[in-house]
Amino acid sequence: MTNLSKFGKICKAIEKANEHDPFSDMYKDAYGFRPCKWTMESYSFMNEAERLDWKADLQEQINADLQSEREAHDEAVISCMKAGAGNVATAERWLRQAERN
Repeated sequence: MTNLSKFGKICKAIEKANEHDPFSDMYKDAYGFRPCKWTMESYSFMNEAERLDWKADLQEQINADLQSEREAHDEAVISCMKAGAGNVATAERWLRQAERN
């Protein structure tokens, strides 16, 4: 068996696991990378209540990150408006242009 076919089987197993349980996606949203094998094994041995608690914690982290991003974006828009952007649309355009450069 080649490494590529092993990788394909692993990918299919991950996809199948994620069909019914969003844990891996939530973990990636919270930490920026997929859970390792150890984490997935730990998760698989948990009872339903423990899994729900872990997912609730992940959701809190995701929500906090999103709120922080929104606040940073709002501050950037305000800064652009103080710098001379006549309205929010112009400030947004300036921010998009700055991201490209």
